[in-house]
Amino acid sequence: MANVSDVKSKLFKAVGADPNGICLAQTTSGAADLTLNGAQVTDDVAADGSNMATTVTITSAGSDESGDAFEVVGTDANGDAQTESSITGPGVSATVTTTAAFLTVTTVSVDGALTGNVTVGFTATTTTTGVLFAGRTRVRGMHGVSDSGTAGALILRNTSQSGTKVMEIDAPAAAGTVEPFIPDNGVLCSAGAYVDISTGYDSVTMFYDG
Repeated sequence: MANVSDVKSKLFKAVGADPNGICLAQTTSGAADLTLNGAQVTDDVAADGSNMATTVTITSAGSDESGDAFEVVGTDANGDAQTESSITGPGVSATVTTTAAFLTVTTVSVDGALTGNVTVGFTATTTTTGVLFAGRTRVRGMHGVSDSGTAGALILRNTSQSGTKVMEIDAPAAAGTVEPFIPDNGVLCSAGAYVDISTGYDSVTMFYDG
């Protein structure tokens, strides 16, 4: 990979819950895919804006949907396909939450008619992991904002969230910014760059070849 490249940036930052960010209030007359029409949907793909994986919520608006089963399809923290099936629907004015954390959501479906409206959205960010770039890349720099009182680290891995660690940048147990020196040639991730901002960071902006 040439040293001169098209450098891009991506922000990793936990965000708050958005209970209708995937699907605004809607019902079905039978088994169906729900319409992805919430504020967090772009080109039929929902993501909470944190660039990290988080759990999905399904909320009923006064009706009992516990007799229905839902399915959520999307991607996991590695960007790989992920499906959670047989999610028991919410009771009256209740909310159910997926076990799996989703980086993106592409389909939400139900196996029968709904008796009232439901909304689908994201919890507040529940993980610290996300995908910087899915292919070969070099990390050129970072700007981190450390929260107060908790030491932590940013970990960069090659291939997947369980792949080889290629960089680790500590965060001090004090509020402030972290802007480490990264050599001019950058840090090579030959099979994709996967980020875990761990504890200690409020947000991290990564600069990479894209």
